Amino acid sequence: MTAQLAPRPGRESARKPTLRAVAPPQLRPTTLPFVVMMAVLIAIGMTAMVVLTTVLQEQAFAVQAKQHQANALANRVSQLEAQVANARSISHLAIAAQDLGMRPNPNAVPMRLSDGKVFGNPRPVLGDEVPGVRYLSDAEAAAQVAAIKQAEADRKARQEAAAAATKAAEQAAAAAAAAAATTPGAQG
Repeated sequence: MTAQLAPRPGRESARKPTLRAVAPPQLRPTTLPFVVMMAVLIAIGMTAMVVLTTVLQEQAFAVQAKQHQANALANRVSQLEAQVANARSISHLAIAAQDLGMRPNPNAVPMRLSDGKVFGNPRPVLGDEVPGVRYLSDAEAAAQVAAIKQAEADRKARQEAAAAATKAAEQAAAAAAAAAATTPGAQG
């Protein structure tokens, strides 16, 4: 075992303990810079959100305008397709043929297009072979519809006039009966 020598009492040790100054306590950073930094970050974030929503709304309005424009163009395309289908219809072709002086032929004969050979005995069309066939142009159809509407309006006017005349006659008869009942010479 080894023993350490203990200092003897009354004798000072040759070595004096060195004292040094304690560093002053560090000051806590103040909260003001932190609060300012957080306020700046929040302000930047809110500004970015406002700008972002504004841009998105502008884009949404632009998309909506383009959708309206696309719908209008789609409607126009469908109208044009309907006009083309109407122009290709049999009735439109028949009206155009009638305007050119062509008439339906119930006695048609076949013809070979490659060499133009006609099979059968063709007869000219006089125009009265199919008397019930008559195609109306748009102007003729509009005139016919207007005439039908006018006839219906005239019929309704006659009915209303007749109803008014009947009602006036009934009122006149009721007035005459009331006048006869109140006349003193009428009672016997």
